[in-house]
Amino acid sequence: MFKAGQLLTLSVHSLTDKGDGVAQHNGCPVYVSGALPGDEVEVRVTLARPRYAQAELKCVLTPAAGRRPDFCPHTACGGCQLRVMDYPAQLELKRELLLDALTAQGVSCPVSETVGMAEPFHYRNKAQFAVQPGPSIGFYAKQSHQLTEVKQCRVQAPVTADITALVYQWMREQAVSAFNETHHSGCVRYIMVRDGTHSGEVMVVLVVAEEPAAGALELLVEQLAGVPNMASVQLCVNDAAGNRVLSSQVRTLWGKDTIADKLDELQFEVSALSFYQINPLQTEVLYKEAMRQASLSGNETVFDLYSGIGTISLYLAPFAAHVHGIEIVPEAVADAERNAARNSIHNVTFHTGAAEQQVPALYEQGLVADVVVVDPPRKGCDENLLNTLVQMGPSRLVYVSCNPKSLARDAAWLCAHGFELVQATPVDMFPHTMHVETVALFIKSQ
Repeated sequence: MFKAGQLLTLSVHSLTDKGDGVAQHNGCPVYVSGALPGDEVEVRVTLARPRYAQAELKCVLTPAAGRRPDFCPHTACGGCQLRVMDYPAQLELKRELLLDALTAQGVSCPVSETVGMAEPFHYRNKAQFAVQPGPSIGFYAKQSHQLTEVKQCRVQAPVTADITALVYQWMREQAVSAFNETHHSGCVRYIMVRDGTHSGEVMVVLVVAEEPAAGALELLVEQLAGVPNMASVQLCVNDAAGNRVLSSQVRTLWGKDTIADKLDELQFEVSALSFYQINPLQTEVLYKEAMRQASLSGNETVFDLYSGIGTISLYLAPFAAHVHGIEIVPEAVADAERNAARNSIHNVTFHTGAAEQQVPALYEQGLVADVVVVDPPRKGCDENLLNTLVQMGPSRLVYVSCNPKSLARDAAWLCAHGFELVQATPVDMFPHTMHVETVALFIKSQ
């Protein structure tokens, strides 16, 4: 039915969860990167299969109402799938994705308009640039390890461009090699940059497979220390196979071990290995919505599940009797305890372990939550955990989700076991991407 190189004229009707346009040809789907719902396009088939095809966009014959000029010259980069869609259309799309996911599971509730940003650029406080022989520095193309060189990125902090340019020049002048994935040889693998959105402090982590010569490394540290607001320069040695960026072998070469940042009035220390929300401005919006839905009076025992470095726990603590944060990563729990001390918050206890194991154990010991906040990974909540929450019967369950499909699946389960979904609010944490964050409120059924 399809042939590679075949030219087709198509009308695009939807997007995949990867951001590719979907059209139909003789009853079979055709996936087109860069196409939007409402576009009429001319495409060339690049991958022909009996029941579907992938195609490259040749030209837009009739543009969708929400189409805009691409703001990024790095068209091969896999980062911002929606950069040719104007921002109001992105916000509406994300609401529709949430609605569609809930409807597919037979769940209905009021869904608010997506809460967006006033200025949806330069919002990311963490950048991880891959380095390959050349040297080339940038991001991977979609679903590949083909590097797209990127000198400036509109969603990253502007300082990242200065830092990557400095490292690039240093590698060339000092003949420092880039890591070669094929031969598992060479030195520099990644450049990670973290910046404190509110504090302005900057951290650079150079990730290497083998340490550079001492003299060359000292020169780089001296140059990086001169970057405005630089607070920490660190080296991470990661010689393991695979795609993991950081190892546990991190040491500070200059400055502090952590950088500081704020969420509202709360102070946080962020290390190289810390999980910290990528978009602090929208994190404040997200957490305020979670606080509103939790509707705390000051007398409640609260469980914060998947608590990370304690950000939500510390938000909730001033308005609760006691908060129990549960997190599986020991280093994150240690960060959470330091952050509680830093903010002089004493009515929080952090527990190390998997939520699906820790919550049943605490419940067996007689500890019952009045309000539960869950912020699980993309796969959603374990059924054993949901079973315990049903038995515990908190009056309110606030579910912070990064995946509409797993949220909808868990919502259907909860609604079948004694809870009612009364509200869902999508929040745009990652403008120009297909990512949808949601805060959803469940209450016990009457």
